[in-house]
Amino acid sequence: MALSAATLAQGIAHADPRPRDIAVGTRLAARTNPAVQLIGMSYSGTVMVPSPAPTAAFTALFAKAEKHAKAGRIPADHQSQVKWVLRTASRNVGKYLVPGKPARKAATEVSSICTGWWITPDGYMVTGAHCVATDNALLRQRFAELALPKVIEADVRGFLKSVAGFAQPDDGMAKLARTLFTAYDLKVMRVTGVRKRLAVKMHDGKGRISVRALGLVAKGSDYPGVDFALLRMKGARNLPTLSLGRDGDVRVGDYLYISGFPGITVFNATLDERSRMYPSLTEGAYNVKRTTVSGVPYLQAQAPSYGGNSGGPVFSKEGKVVGTLIAGARQVDGADTENASFVLPVGVVRKRLAAAGVAPVMSETSKVYDAALDDYFAGRNSRALERFYRVRELYPAHPYVGAFITELKSSR
Repeated sequence: MALSAATLAQGIAHADPRPRDIAVGTRLAARTNPAVQLIGMSYSGTVMVPSPAPTAAFTALFAKAEKHAKAGRIPADHQSQVKWVLRTASRNVGKYLVPGKPARKAATEVSSICTGWWITPDGYMVTGAHCVATDNALLRQRFAELALPKVIEADVRGFLKSVAGFAQPDDGMAKLARTLFTAYDLKVMRVTGVRKRLAVKMHDGKGRISVRALGLVAKGSDYPGVDFALLRMKGARNLPTLSLGRDGDVRVGDYLYISGFPGITVFNATLDERSRMYPSLTEGAYNVKRTTVSGVPYLQAQAPSYGGNSGGPVFSKEGKVVGTLIAGARQVDGADTENASFVLPVGVVRKRLAAAGVAPVMSETSKVYDAALDDYFAGRNSRALERFYRVRELYPAHPYVGAFITELKSSR
């Protein structure tokens, strides 16, 4: 795991003399981190669940339960009779419960994170297709997971209260009631007023975090398809960018480097927000090139990746983008496989960019910043400081240049 450029600046400040050899990952992180961004997708809407209204058939179940008890087909106690009713109703929820009033409403937001990276200084960004849209079935499931638990528990409490004078509720009865009302609430739930938002979360160069809207320009299809998407942030200029390589830049056995924002750190409450906003770098060997059932080539790499890394850039040791991280092995087949990631090759990315009429551009900010880093690592402090100042003029919100300037000024 390579250090972020900000941490790098702090760490080397205490090293004297400056080390002669700098690790590949350290150089690569310093160069590429400024263009790697945390992006978020959110859907907001109102979940509506009509109150359950028992049908005549449901009411009749209690009389049937009593007859079964008298006939010895089920235990005679009232608890067992109510449990029989609940089990029977759960087998055909629509027959026994229908929508009634009032409708319960809950404003709900479903969100996820991914990684994106700037490809032009005026705000074009590359990420994965699955990072910019969620299919309706999965979206409905996620709304249900967030909004329904309270509704279900309210239905369960209401039912148990209604039968308390007839049968003493116990854990078994509550469990059966929960099964019934979960099935009902899932069946009748509706989501209205759904709105989607794509945004990038960025350092502003002054220690603050800003959130900017992103627009969708082009989108492929989720893995195993061409999992590629192109976004645009309006009003941008002089953004740090990454340089695209070629498919032939890496071969099986070469090391690949993945940059991005794993959820295990982004959502770690023990870390302050600013530190969570620095991308992580992992590395591992390029294992093999594979082809999906959709005919799309993917590179398999033995480099760790996690939820949130999706859409992030994958680099050669020279710091050129050779692909986009799409999924870890667990996300693809559900198997308990570690350190295996699937990468959409840069050749496919280039074709999609060309189809969208967008040409990758190395920004002046990144050119000057890279030159400054070369000076910095070589110990040419005065020249490095001059160039870092120029970077800040070009792009005042640069998240890392301030740490280098502070260090070099204090070392004079």
